[in-house]
Amino acid sequence: MVIPGMNGLSLLDHLTIINDPRQQWKVEHKLSDILFLAIVAVIDGAEGWEEIEDFGVDHLEWLQQYGDFALR
Repeated sequence: MVIPGMNGLSLLDHLTIINDPRQQWKVEHKLSDILFLAIVAVIDGAEGWEEIEDFGVDHLEWLQQYGDFALR
């Protein structure tokens, strides 16, 4: 599906080009994974960070098809 005005990049492509200003030694998860999880969880009805985390735990196998989502 092509949306007028879009350049053909997928949501995941857009998320991976966002600059991550975090200090590298503090990073546990890729910024693109965090953003993707937050977006899909909120679309599914999650309200707040605890519900977003619950969504991630409940759908980990599905999420891993689209990002790293490694358990550390």
